[in-house]
Order: sequence, then structure tokens, then C-alpha cells
Amino acid sequence: MSDTRLNRRDLRRYALLLTGQTACAAVMLANIHTAFRILIENLGSPNASTPGSALQLVTAAALGQACYWYRLRHVPVPDSYRNMALGHLLAFSSRLGFIWGGALFSVYFLRHAPALALGPLDIAWRGALLIGILFALYCYTLELERLGSALQTPPTP
Repeated sequence: MSDTRLNRRDLRRYALLLTGQTACAAVMLANIHTAFRILIENLGSPNASTPGSALQLVTAAALGQACYWYRLRHVPVPDSYRNMALGHLLAFSSRLGFIWGGALFSVYFLRHAPALALGPLDIAWRGALLIGILFALYCYTLELERLGSALQTPPTP
């Protein structure tokens, strides 16, 4: 009975942490979408990021990383439920999510190409932010892939 209780507790913790990571990834992907929209509407002109969007990105990446690393060290991936279709959907979503994250690279370089006169410090913090966001998205997609694999694995007798 206590084993079941522990599993339910771990399942709730896992769900909470995955929800946190999903919310953070949604904020990052929404900012990518906004950057694409701005790029398309203002082709050829430099578009500086607003401090608000940079703060959103940093906060989302940091919170997503906190959830990911806490889950990785303290909460196991649930493996008592099997659903092949949901597992495939999660694995597909993880790959698709990173494709969107990879698109961030192109937006970053296309969007700032006219503004190459930025100082080295500005380029450094923008580059660090870009790498941090991509790593956070990578960790999130890895988490989805782990969950998708656990859902697809046949139970052991």
C-alpha cells in the first residue's frame, strides 16, 4: 500500500514538474513565434529585442532548467502506464519542438544581420541567451522523449 502511495506521490510530482517545463517551453516558443512575425513584417530592418521579452526568455529558461534537473535527480519517469499512441505523439512532439527551437538560430541571425555593428558585449549576451534557450528547449524535448519511450515500452512480466 505504501508503495502505491509513493508511486502516486511521484506521479503528482512528475506531472507538476512536466507542467512547469511545458509552460516554460511555451513561453520560449511564443517568443520565437513573435520574433518570426516581427522579422516577416519588417524585412531588412534591425529589430531590437525588448527588455521584457529577454526577461521572459531568461526566466522561462531558468525555471524550465530548474524543473528539469530537479526531476532528473529526484523524480523517476512514470513507467506503470502504457499507451503506444500517446508515446508516439510525445516523441513526435519532442522532435517537432526542437525543430522550432532550431529555427530560433535562423531568426536570431536573420533578424540581427543588418545590425552587425553591435558591440562585442551585446553580441556575447545575445549569444549566451540563445545558447541557454536552445539548451533549455533541448532538455524539455529530451524529457518528452523519455516519457514517450516509457509509454511505448512493453511491460516486463
